[in-house]
Amino acid sequence: MPNPKIRDLTLSRFLDAVASDEPVPGGGAVAAVAGAVGSALLQMVISLALRRAKDPGAVSCLTSLHGRADALRLRFLDLADDDVAAYRAVGEALALPRSTSAEKADRSAALQRALVGAAAIPLATAKLAADALALASEVAPLCPQVARSDLVTAVQLAGAAAEAALANVDANALSLGESTFRHELARSRTELATAVRTRTVALLEPLERGLTEWLPPGTAPSQNGPPRAS
Repeated sequence: MPNPKIRDLTLSRFLDAVASDEPVPGGGAVAAVAGAVGSALLQMVISLALRRAKDPGAVSCLTSLHGRADALRLRFLDLADDDVAAYRAVGEALALPRSTSAEKADRSAALQRALVGAAAIPLATAKLAADALALASEVAPLCPQVARSDLVTAVQLAGAAAEAALANVDANALSLGESTFRHELARSRTELATAVRTRTVALLEPLERGLTEWLPPGTAPSQNGPPRAS
């Protein structure tokens, strides 16, 4: 019987699967699901803005943004399943026999092929999370005041999805042999990490500043760290 797709699981069944002693779904799949949830929240924020929109141009713009958020959500769910499949391929490679030199060579080659896929999938998740943050930057100026906390949550989830996915890239890349793919992976991973962190901070700073106006002076959280003691 084929394994069910993550999108077809109830939330309870998915969490039970994550909490089990099985290696999948693991961190990479969970990162993709976090990205999907963040994208769904972006859709909600856009829907609330659409409800208030009167100008045909604004309606057209918001409708386009809503469609893009929906596409991101569905793609994240695809990547969650891809991550499970990629890790299973690693497990299958590790289980290959290694009694003879030929078997060891075949197992090593199969493992390297599987690790390439296991690293490429979370990298794709991180890239998609960066796309979600880019979309959030377009949504931010149109966000209704009542939905600011929802947009903050969407941004936080997208940023977390990217960071978590990159951790899974690292975990698999550690066992990769020297290759052009490994060097390109390192470059992409480093650039993505910098871009994601920069955009996340840029998005959150004005949103959180508005949300924390009720706090006493000097106690509001900062993206640069906790308030310093005087």
